[in-house]
Amino acid sequence: MKGLFILLVAQISMQFQCDKTKIQATIGRTFTLTCTYRTDQFQFNKKYWCAGDSRASCEVLMDTNGFTQAAYRTRAQIIDRVSRGLIVNVRDLKLDDTGIYWVAIDKIYSDIMTRIQVTVTNVSEAVMKPHFWPLSSLEMMCWGQLVVFRCWSERGTDVQYTWYRVGKPNNIVLHNSTDLHLHCSNITEDSQLFCLASNDVSSQSSEFISLQILQPADKNCVNLISSKALSSYDCIRSTTSLSTSIQTTEELLSSATVSQPAWSQNRTMSWSGLPLWHECLRWLLFSAMITILYLVLTCSKLTSRRLKAQVKHI
Repeated sequence: MKGLFILLVAQISMQFQCDKTKIQATIGRTFTLTCTYRTDQFQFNKKYWCAGDSRASCEVLMDTNGFTQAAYRTRAQIIDRVSRGLIVNVRDLKLDDTGIYWVAIDKIYSDIMTRIQVTVTNVSEAVMKPHFWPLSSLEMMCWGQLVVFRCWSERGTDVQYTWYRVGKPNNIVLHNSTDLHLHCSNITEDSQLFCLASNDVSSQSSEFISLQILQPADKNCVNLISSKALSSYDCIRSTTSLSTSIQTTEELLSSATVSQPAWSQNRTMSWSGLPLWHECLRWLLFSAMITILYLVLTCSKLTSRRLKAQVKHI
């Protein structure tokens, strides 16, 4: 009898098996369960996910025919990908999700079911070292315009983010958020900044951001912002190169201002916005046409006078 039971279980296992039967996760996380089955036998059978200690009385939460309980609709789904397997995905886990579940194939007389134990805890996951990146244009960042940096850790639950400025004897809190806004008005001295990601388990600091003020002003300050994390863009410029750039910009603006009257003069010399040579050519053609017309009229008058004189002579 025992051998018959083992043989039956082995046969069911060959027909329907999942990649895991015990799932452990923390609050807010996601789990994905993948099960395979014999497509030649159960491709068109309904599959479902139900909750309850007993396979005979478990409550169906969702199935592959489109049914999903209201509380599950925004955070869970069951997808039958046939040869690629049956996928059960549950997001935003809660403590109440702890329990016994069954993933099953609807079958006449007796459904094929696999027991899944889900355990959800409130134990936080350790924080990974956060990284940051600029949301603003990097060109604007180099010239003292509004700068927005975002800090984020790829791993960790219930993570809190805080931006600091390095100080003595204690670091100074700048902002309790993932985003840090910097402008000339709130940075008045050279500084080193960093982001701290922390939860109940651990805390990690980001790389430092070095901020150097080259030209303090209310509106047009010039800052140098550099960091090892900004390898994709080199924003480090020397004071000399910046001065040269500023001087070059001023010269370009001056030359543009000086050249404007010449441009206006050229525009005055041309009529209706056309080139001067075109206007000259048009006037020459017009003069030639008037001259030819005058000559034609003069010849006509002379011819008429000659004819009249011949008639009188006759």
